[in-house]
Order: sequence, then C-alpha cells, then structure tokens
Amino acid sequence: MNDVIVAIIASSILTILLALIQISADSKSPDIRGTLTLSFAFYILVMMIGNIITTLLSVSIVDNYMTKKDDTNEINQLFLIGPIWIWYSFFGVFGFEAIIQKINITFFNQGVLSINDWLTKAKRAATAAALEKVVELSFEHTQKLAKQLAETKDTSDIHTFALVKLGDDKYNEVMSLINGNPNIDVDQYLSYLLSEQFPKEVRAEVKAE
Repeated sequence: MNDVIVAIIASSILTILLALIQISADSKSPDIRGTLTLSFAFYILVMMIGNIITTLLSVSIVDNYMTKKDDTNEINQLFLIGPIWIWYSFFGVFGFEAIIQKINITFFNQGVLSINDWLTKAKRAATAAALEKVVELSFEHTQKLAKQLAETKDTSDIHTFALVKLGDDKYNEVMSLINGNPNIDVDQYLSYLLSEQFPKEVRAEVKAE
C-alpha cells in the first residue's frame, strides 16, 4: 500500500486515540461510553480533517528535507528510523497543533474564527456532552445496582445494611423522611441510596448472594 495512504490511515487512528484521551481526561469519565456522543464525533471530524491536511503537507516536507534519492531513484532516509509513513503521520498529527495558532479564516479581509477557536469550541462541546453522558450512565448504573440489591436482599437485610453503612443518626434521619410516604418504596429507596453512596460495598453484597 502507498506510504501516503498508510500515513493518512495512521494519522486518523492517532487522531481518534488523542481525542479519546483528551475528552476522557477533561470529563473525568471512568467509562469510555461517556465520551461517545455526537459532539465528540464532530470534534474528531474537525481534528481529523486538520490532521490529514497537515499529514499531506508533511509528505512534501519529509521528502524534500529529510530524505534523498540515490542513483537508482530509491529514497534514502537521512536520519529517520523505521517506515517513512510513520514520520508522515507523526509530523502531520503533532505538526497540526503547532500551526493551528497561525491559521485564521477570513471574510472580507476580517478575521472570523481561527482554526484553534473552532477546535476549542468543538472540544468544549464534546466535553460538556461527555459530562452529561457520564451523569446519565452513572444514574443508570446506580439504578441497576439498586435493583439487584433489592432483589437479592430481604427487607431486614437491607435495613441492617443501611444501618451499618449510614450509621444510627443518618439512618434514623432518612427513615423519618420516607416513613409514611405512600409514594416511596422504602426498600427501593434505601437500595438506591446505598448504591449511590457505597457502590463497591453494594456490589460485594450482591455478589455474595
């Protein structure tokens, strides 16, 4: 396969990996599913377009300044080690970060929005969407864990577990708030509260059954 095509594929894969790392770190998402949103896809698209363009530019730079052709027209790498496509993609992806500060989109000779601004806005949108997704996934996980606890433990076990984990004062406070309310299932409420505050301990209790 042509080195340029391989370099474009490699830069695209590297772009996705870097975007995953960036958005996961910014959103502090423990689950990769939290980053998989439409905003994240748009962010990858913006980054990928830029990285592919700079990868194509790096081909010319590497070929003209870092390689030379011998008498048989074969390309010799002056100081680059490994396949040449690795360097095309490397300079393309990491060179993109270096030049985006200097490129600006203009309209009637007026600066409208730099590529760096586009990337920043896309990244912020992806991070915000990831944070929202993390909250949603956390809620779903807590609900699932609470359901498992309620199904594997009887009422007395749930109350005993809650008393041990919450302590007397907190347990009595919670019970005073929910007792007598016909719209609240006490076992399910306690199960959700325990799953939210003590997920590791709840998982251990569920697995022990």
